[in-house]
Amino acid sequence: MTNIENLYAIILAGGSGTRLWPLSRELYPKHLLKLPNHDTLFKTTVKRLKKFVPASNLVFSTNTKLASDIRLQLTELDNYNYNLITEPDVKNTAPAIALSVLYIIKKLSANNSDPLILIIPSDHVINDEQKFEEAIQKGVRLAEKGHIVTFGVKPQKLDTGYGYIIAEESNVAKFKEKPDLEEAKKLIEQENCYWNCGIYLFRASIFLHELEKYSKETIDILKSCEFSDEMPTVPYQCYKDVPEISIDHAVMEHSQNIALIPLECGWQDVGSWEELHELVEKDSNNNFIQGDVIDLESENSFIYGTSKLISTIGLKNTVIIETEDAILACDKNRTEDVKQIFGLLKNRNDLTSQVHKTVYRPWGFFTVIQEGEGYKIKIIQVNPGAKLSLQMHHRRSEHWVILAGEALVTRYEEVHSLKPGESIDIPLQAKHMLHNPGKSELRIIEVQNGEYLEEDDIVRFEDIYGRVT
Repeated sequence: MTNIENLYAIILAGGSGTRLWPLSRELYPKHLLKLPNHDTLFKTTVKRLKKFVPASNLVFSTNTKLASDIRLQLTELDNYNYNLITEPDVKNTAPAIALSVLYIIKKLSANNSDPLILIIPSDHVINDEQKFEEAIQKGVRLAEKGHIVTFGVKPQKLDTGYGYIIAEESNVAKFKEKPDLEEAKKLIEQENCYWNCGIYLFRASIFLHELEKYSKETIDILKSCEFSDEMPTVPYQCYKDVPEISIDHAVMEHSQNIALIPLECGWQDVGSWEELHELVEKDSNNNFIQGDVIDLESENSFIYGTSKLISTIGLKNTVIIETEDAILACDKNRTEDVKQIFGLLKNRNDLTSQVHKTVYRPWGFFTVIQEGEGYKIKIIQVNPGAKLSLQMHHRRSEHWVILAGEALVTRYEEVHSLKPGESIDIPLQAKHMLHNPGKSELRIIEVQNGEYLEEDDIVRFEDIYGRVT
């Protein structure tokens, strides 16, 4: 594949973690997961796009809560210089896309004031990359003529998890956002019906014109926002007033200037456990089984364990997902309803909707063992030779007790060498760093105290993993 001249790509890397719960969470959505028999969907998307889009023209759109993990995965790909746009609040796809388009115009495309821009989610599977590039090439030719190009996939089954497009020749007649079952049945009977896969291609000026025409408030607010010098983002006070609206509702359902290109490249959304079951390799009984599982005579099931023994007998068409703090069991035909469970958890402020108890980092991992009002207790394990970033917290203090191994702790300008049984306090706003200089794992207990104890209360000054903002 060769680079497509003057093409930029905006990779949407936000997400809520609802549909593959409990493996995905609000702070760790599906494109960041290493799925069975696959790399992360995010990394796979980057590798695919780099084959025909210059690396300097890749722009990643996410929010402040996910920015650290996105930056980490880019680092693991040996990519330190990509453009990462962070939204200060989650506002759906229209503001995220518009913000990134404005960034490209203002910061990246000095020699091309009206660039071609490809919008693509980071959580799709493309099985035939050659056909995918050919479809993009066709889209480029239509976008150069002034169209907003959308890419559609012929429905393979009855599914209410997708938006639908009804097309007339090359012009899109109607967008339908995730219909109910009866309407979906009527739609897929039409020859000119496609799933909306959320991939778009346009000239920047055309998109901004249509956005101003149909969602003027969105673009007017964003045009008034200035990008910060520290990292590509805009002030929260500006962004908080932007309407929360999808690109389909803001533009695609209204515009008369849309062209459709069928996408025939083995596209899969992996939007549910049922769809993931179709993607992975299965045994002779059409089961996918991973983890500590003992099974007797189950069929057509997806059984995934991470920490406990799972024993199953005679299951049919069933999904079982076990994580350290949650278990999902459901009929495989109802995996779209997982997002309803996620919503119930979120409504009652259950932390299992937000984050795993054990969170892996490039230096090791931490496990939350207890938390309550004003405190959180973690076990932190640091790999031999690894170190955490030099950092500080605005809203919490910490107390560290060494359980095993040797710790070098930087606090302010001093370095302390600590052994098992010894401890140290990290005051509010103190610059600090934890380093394991030994050849065995370092394990500590961390007790956090403060009014706010979430992971985004962190300012990094130095980091060997490229996560400094």
